Amino acid sequence: MGEMNPEPGINTQQYVLDPVGTVSTETGSIVGRLDNLEGATIGLLDNAKTNADVFLEEVGDLLTEKYDVTTVSRRKDGTAMPAESIAAHLHDRCDAVVNAYGDCGSCTSWCIYDSVDLESRGTPVATINSDEFVRLGQSESRSLGIPGLPIATVEHPMGDITESEVRQRARETFDEIVHVLTTDADSLKSEYDNKYLETDEELGDEDLYCPL
Repeated sequence: MGEMNPEPGINTQQYVLDPVGTVSTETGSIVGRLDNLEGATIGLLDNAKTNADVFLEEVGDLLTEKYDVTTVSRRKDGTAMPAESIAAHLHDRCDAVVNAYGDCGSCTSWCIYDSVDLESRGTPVATINSDEFVRLGQSESRSLGIPGLPIATVEHPMGDITESEVRQRARETFDEIVHVLTTDADSLKSEYDNKYLETDEELGDEDLYCPL
C-alpha cells in the first residue's frame, strides 16, 4: 500500500490533552482558640456515623463535669455535606465545636469539610478521625485550604465496638480535644501541619481503605 498523503487544506497537527486539572486553593489558617473552656458553649457535631452519638455524649459529659460548659448538639441525618443551617446554627450559638468523626473514606471527607466550613466562619473545631483515616483527613484539609487543621485521633474501628469501649476511647481522646480547643493557633499549626502527612507526600491506596 502506498503512503497516504493528507488532502490539500487539511490540518494534520495533533494535540495531546492532559485530563488532570489544576485546582487553585487559597491557603488559610485555623482561627484563634479559646483562652479556656470554663463556662463556654461547645457544639457537638454528630455526622450520624455509628457510635458518634455515644462518643460525643461522653465528651459532652466530661466537658460539663470538668469545665461547666453548655453543650449544643446537632446531628447530620445522612447528609453528605453540612446543611447550611447546621453550620450557621453552631457558629451562631457556640464558642467552639467538637466534630465526630471520620472513620471511613467518605465520612472522613465530610468530617473535614464540616470542620473547614466552621473554621472559615470563625469557629474553632476539634476534629476527630480514626487512626486509619487521619492521613486522608489531613490530605483533605490541605485540599480545602487549611493544612494545619488539628485532627485528634481515636483507635479504629469505632462502629463495631461496645458502648463502654466507645466511652473509654472518648475519655482517652479528651485531653487532646481540650488541647486543640485552647492552645494558641500558631502553636497548633506547627504541631499538626505535617503531623500525619509530610508536605509533599501523596496518599497511597492503603490510605483510602482499611481491613475490616
